[in-house]
Amino acid sequence: MKCEEARELITALVDQELLDPERPLLEMHLKGCARCRFALEEERGLKTEIRAAADHLRAPAQLRNRILTDPRLFREKSQSTRGWRDSIWPRSFTLRPALIVTLLLVFTLSSLYLFNVNRTKQPIAVAALETYGLFLSNELPVFRANGAAKIKEQLIRAVGGSFEPMGYDFSAMNLEPVAGAIREIQGRKILVAIYQGQGGTLFCYTFLGSETDAPQAAARVFDADKKMNFYAFSQAGMNAVLHREGDVICILASEMPMEELLALARSKASPS
Repeated sequence: MKCEEARELITALVDQELLDPERPLLEMHLKGCARCRFALEEERGLKTEIRAAADHLRAPAQLRNRILTDPRLFREKSQSTRGWRDSIWPRSFTLRPALIVTLLLVFTLSSLYLFNVNRTKQPIAVAALETYGLFLSNELPVFRANGAAKIKEQLIRAVGGSFEPMGYDFSAMNLEPVAGAIREIQGRKILVAIYQGQGGTLFCYTFLGSETDAPQAAARVFDADKKMNFYAFSQAGMNAVLHREGDVICILASEMPMEELLALARSKASPS
């Protein structure tokens, strides 16, 4: 057996796929050829690195199904194992690392893509609540002003007067407006009015939207007197209630019990 022939069979040997009569011929050749033994060790080391990398990497199910069902990669079962392996695995040792890197990049980028797609599909109401945790950990950029009127003025200016934040008065609950923030999520601007006091912390989110922005899992409560729907949901230990007034969506979010928060939202909401 010549070295060229031996190196075409080394991958199958490492994968334990090489059968008689080629296996004994290759093993005999390796005993007397140092260069091919070195190639064998390189192949084994490469496979070990691949397995180690695979332990920390998993292709998305969608991608795996597409690869496994692609007729260009996996032809009819009548073909020999060596046949389909040779069709996708380059014979040249210099090309194999490049193929491996390419496959790893495909898996990684596909995972990141699907992850970002899932985040994009996240309801804007849920995504908006992330600002609550950022504020409590002092990571949310906010502006502070004296009085509710000043905060409201700055929020309106931030959206060019296209809509206004809900100017709710929560003083009866010992909550006063202390700051405001503007967030842009999924291409939409969200005005955030932050209330604090002895009653704790409460966020009031305002943005243009519809009731379809409520999470699908939210509990819908219909107020027969006001003829309005209220959507109650929880996220990361916070309770939130969403309702619509005209083209504007309002979300009240707090750590207070859901029953109290829902009653508060229903008392403050105004029918369109």
